[in-house]
Amino acid sequence: MTETGKRRGRPPSGGREEILRATKDLLREKGMAKVTTREVAARAKVSEGSVFYHFEDRFGLLKAVFEHTLEPMHLDGIDPEDDDLRSTVTAMSEGIEAFLNGSLDVMMAAQSDAGLRDSLHAYMHESDYGPHRGIAYIALYLTAKQQAGVVRADVDPKVVAAMIVNDALQRAAVPKLIGSRKGIQPRPAFVDTLMAMLTPPA
Repeated sequence: MTETGKRRGRPPSGGREEILRATKDLLREKGMAKVTTREVAARAKVSEGSVFYHFEDRFGLLKAVFEHTLEPMHLDGIDPEDDDLRSTVTAMSEGIEAFLNGSLDVMMAAQSDAGLRDSLHAYMHESDYGPHRGIAYIALYLTAKQQAGVVRADVDPKVVAAMIVNDALQRAAVPKLIGSRKGIQPRPAFVDTLMAMLTPPA
């Protein structure tokens, strides 16, 4: 991808979402090392100057794409007092997988460039991004369910939360890494097993 320095004048301010979508598609198809701002602009049907206007440089573009993938993650908005455990766990699994489907493309693409990789790692560290965030939110939810008597008292909420996150990671990563979903268990079977583990004895 070409570097900064092309930012001259003020191009039309529209097209930001189109640029993000185009970048995500190209990252998935080619990886960051082979994606140029010219290709992004052509796919998004905007001027190349618009890419620099909105995102400044290729790390700014990569960071914006990563932030865009956070949209499915709304774990902190769940009300444990007014929901169904099975439905919520299923929605958590689906939301984390949806997030990872996009964010893994960004993180894997950044590995092709040491500078981008290090910048992304620093950004994630400064922003406190990582699986520990999802695990913490889910563990809080499960703890509230324990206190309400819906989840058995002898399970560790953090361990169960890690199982949910790790299962979603497998669902998102395995097809990208090996090109198939072999070995991935159906989500309903995973949730059924969790419910059997979590339900208090009669």
